[in-house]
Amino acid sequence: MRTVRSRAPHWLAIAAVLAAFRELLTVGTRYSFEKGVEQWLFLPGDSAPIVIIAIAAWLAYRRSNRIRALPLCTGPWWLWLPLFSLGAGFSAWAIYTQALDLQVISLVFVVSGLVVAYLGSAGLRALWLPIAVLLFAVPLPAPLLLAVVFKLQIWTAQLAGSCLYLLGVPHLVSGDQILRVSQAFQVIEGCSGMRSIQILTLLTVLLVDLFQRRGWHAVILLGIAPLLAFALNGVRVLTLILNPHSEIIAIHNLQGIVILLVGLVIVYAIDALLERFEALDAEGPRFSFGNGSFTAHRSLTAVVSLALGLQALNLWCPVWQPPKDEAPSLHALVGGALEKWASQKNSPDFSFRGSARFGEVVNREYQLDRGKVSVFVAESDFDQRGGSPLSPITALPGSGWKIGEDTVQLASDDQVVRVRVTEKGKRRLLLIHWVIGSRGLAVESLRAFFALDRSPFRRSLPILVVRLSTPIQDRTARTREAATQRLKRVEALLGPELGLKSPPG
Repeated sequence: MRTVRSRAPHWLAIAAVLAAFRELLTVGTRYSFEKGVEQWLFLPGDSAPIVIIAIAAWLAYRRSNRIRALPLCTGPWWLWLPLFSLGAGFSAWAIYTQALDLQVISLVFVVSGLVVAYLGSAGLRALWLPIAVLLFAVPLPAPLLLAVVFKLQIWTAQLAGSCLYLLGVPHLVSGDQILRVSQAFQVIEGCSGMRSIQILTLLTVLLVDLFQRRGWHAVILLGIAPLLAFALNGVRVLTLILNPHSEIIAIHNLQGIVILLVGLVIVYAIDALLERFEALDAEGPRFSFGNGSFTAHRSLTAVVSLALGLQALNLWCPVWQPPKDEAPSLHALVGGALEKWASQKNSPDFSFRGSARFGEVVNREYQLDRGKVSVFVAESDFDQRGGSPLSPITALPGSGWKIGEDTVQLASDDQVVRVRVTEKGKRRLLLIHWVIGSRGLAVESLRAFFALDRSPFRRSLPILVVRLSTPIQDRTARTREAATQRLKRVEALLGPELGLKSPPG
């Protein structure tokens, strides 16, 4: 009884620390069950932390006997103190910027610190996998995610097209579309395979843990899982193309679940094959650092201080407020610059846009005296978390367009210009695409991950994406030159308003 009473303050303090992350239990639960299954299984940007936390908790429970056998041990202060500090820092930043997914990073640091404070290095060895699994709840930064997902969409369309060719089914692959005589199938983000790769990799981690695979055996399984998931996603897309009832959500979800189960069975079969090679299961060296005896008052003081700090952050940490936007409207700028030509609005294709997110958008077709020019201008919305204008789709006129010619040039330090000829069936378009204010994929991904544009580090000007496109009637040099001149006329009027710089040459 005395032991239970002596440990009660420690358990209460730990519970108070973990309660500070209660917000994570509600993220990703805003859908009905049927819609929620589709969101979590197929949409690459929906991380649903509650699911990952439940899996990590189950992995920790599997180690409960091993944990109970460990003696209480206060690990070195120079390890748990930085872990607690990083956890509190990430939590404060997540609340301040309202980037609540960063609380998962905070939770990882905090749980690691708790383990070291009470169980030392032996506890960290026992629980490192459940802690690492929590990272599956951290979504990729939007610019990186959009770049990867679009590549997967194109590769998936090509893979499904190859399968149709082997089956003798007439078809044509055009960009992200697979065209048949009576059907046009678009490989949207949910069919890209990104989520399948994440989920099958997670399931493989669980299988590796369940069967206690080690060394190269585990590495090979984890390396195969993403490739297998992508290949099976191509099969899933093939079944969607050939199944006339695939538009029904229940059937659509069921096909995806079946494909994931098939992937897990294949991973299990590969695991059984690798089991024949015992040398692959050799375990690597274990890390260790000096542990002292259990100092109850030190551990309790540290955890209580952390609990009070985290709860105080939840209650009183201010939320950063963006400055008032006094910039002129894009519609006013573009409309005023091109007012001498009649125009009409182009209908947006939201399924093609996917997770690309914009603030204000202008998408109009202008009738020049010698042809049409489509103008697409979009600015970033730094207040949206999980979205970005830096998507490859902005450099294409729409779904189903293929790239015939592509030239990328650096007009200035912060302005990339892309000149393309795109094709769709017999139609051809010449387009010029600008990205203004971007600092490159790596830097923008880091800025998005740490939510720097939702803080005092916010840039004064938004990122601008501009696309001008016009038809090319035939393949003669004269027609190409006429199309170029049409684009230059529009660019000459828009350039001073938007800060466009002409591509060299």
